[in-house]
Amino acid sequence: MGMNQIHFIHEKHERLTYRTSWFQLVRPMTFTGTVSPVLAGTALAYLKGPVRLDLFFAIIIAGLFVQFSMNMLNDYLDYQKGQDHEKWVRPGDPLFGKGPNYHTIPYVATVLILITIGISIWIASQSTYWILAVGGFGFLIGLSYSAGPRPLCSIALGEIDAAICMGIVPGVLSYIIQGHRLDIEIIAVIVPFMFLIFSMILSNNIRDLEKDKGIRKTLPMFIGRVRASQLLTILLSLAYLWVITLVSIDVLPLFTVAVILALPLAYRLNMSYKPGANRSDEVKGMNRAALHHMGFGFILAASLWLSSF
Repeated sequence: MGMNQIHFIHEKHERLTYRTSWFQLVRPMTFTGTVSPVLAGTALAYLKGPVRLDLFFAIIIAGLFVQFSMNMLNDYLDYQKGQDHEKWVRPGDPLFGKGPNYHTIPYVATVLILITIGISIWIASQSTYWILAVGGFGFLIGLSYSAGPRPLCSIALGEIDAAICMGIVPGVLSYIIQGHRLDIEIIAVIVPFMFLIFSMILSNNIRDLEKDKGIRKTLPMFIGRVRASQLLTILLSLAYLWVITLVSIDVLPLFTVAVILALPLAYRLNMSYKPGANRSDEVKGMNRAALHHMGFGFILAASLWLSSF
């Protein structure tokens, strides 16, 4: 690629702004993916002894900053790969200039990541330096979702990627920094969040089947829309069955059965992608997935907190 062509591409991107706002760019509906596992992991730690609130709030902030940066970079990189052009506007459009400039996004994301590194070093100094390795691993996995020549989201590994960096890592870290070792109980609490995040990304990829064609190979493309819908049903069912089973064998406290209160949200999400569902339901499905994650996750975390009193 010649210098003139590079200059043209840079100038072309410099003249783009996001259609809405910074707030929408960071996708607030997905914040529960970070917050609820941390709430649950900290609640489990509290069942075993006192917790430090400063560490709790620090890991919440660090987790959200990482998620902000990953969400921004995802849209930034998707545009370069030929996706979501409708999210960006050029001079002359009435919405031009109301949202963030395209070329500023990697700089803002870098600042957030640097702040997160600083917070993480402080947390490690107050707990254990092992969290830097675990957190760094989670960050690299999250970045691999959309970055690089073969991002994981383009080779049917996006769901697994998210299950690790948003399902496992936040909950485990929130537990360990409170002075506990990795054990069967924190794994038991975290597994449902893996199912939830997997279902959220799967919902997104089912919705975007047509849009993704020719750009990336997602899991629904490999297994087909019908099987992807069936897999979504299985994942949602497993999340509830997991909690109920662990309650029945006294691994989780009885209060955690309260997650069944989120079943109506699971039903609406599941129906959004059933064969024959209309396009309007598919579009709403991602928001329904986020709402279900929020409802299930917060109920599970609250139940664990209540069990400590």
